[in-house]
Amino acid sequence: MTDRQVTNGRGVVLWMYLSAVAVAGIFGYVLGIIVYGNGGPSGPLTDGGPAVQYGKIGPIVFELNPPNLAIFGLVAVGGLLGLGLLAISNASRYDDATA
Repeated sequence: MTDRQVTNGRGVVLWMYLSAVAVAGIFGYVLGIIVYGNGGPSGPLTDGGPAVQYGKIGPIVFELNPPNLAIFGLVAVGGLLGLGLLAISNASRYDDATA
C-alpha cells in the first residue's frame, strides 16, 4: 500500500460497541446452556426447584432459558453502552476543540 489509510474513530467505536453487544449475547446463551440446558435447572448454579424458572426485571417476566438469557444480555449491554455512547456523542458536540 502506497497510500496512507485513515481510520475513522466513530467507525472503530461502533465496531467495538457491536462486538461487545454480540459477546454479551453469546455469553448469555452459553450461561443459559450451562445452567438451564436440559429444559430445567440441572446445572451447579440452580437450587433444584421447579422445572421452569422465571426471571423478572420490573414488570417484565421471562422464562430462564438460553435464548432468553441471550436476549437479556443483548438488551442490557446494548442499552447501557448505548446510553453511554449517546452521552459522549452529545457532549462531544459542545467541545471547543472540535471543528
